[in-house]
Amino acid sequence: MNKIYLLFPIMTLMGSLGGFFFKKGAAHLDFKNVFRSVFLNLNLYIGGILYVIAAVLNIVALKYLPYSIVLPLTAITYIWTIIISRLMLKEKVNKDKVIGIILIIIGAIFIAMK
Repeated sequence: MNKIYLLFPIMTLMGSLGGFFFKKGAAHLDFKNVFRSVFLNLNLYIGGILYVIAAVLNIVALKYLPYSIVLPLTAITYIWTIIISRLMLKEKVNKDKVIGIILIIIGAIFIAMK
């Protein structure tokens, strides 16, 4: 198996964590004082940096793998998102979400096997 596939868990985790920090940053938005609430919001910067890291890793993956493989495998991000939302935000994970995770895993395995 190509070692480039090892990038996907890292890349997708970075993307999901980026979204998590954007969510945390959004909680502190105050549109009456945009400069203070947006430009001085550390969570938004962390989220942006994590998104950039994920994008760079995605570009690296695209160099070595076909687009038809890379893009579907980014669906792993949804798995990380559900895990993070459950652990950090105490959101509920229902049966439909679990079924979705299982289907993503099965799909990722089929796509990665070529």
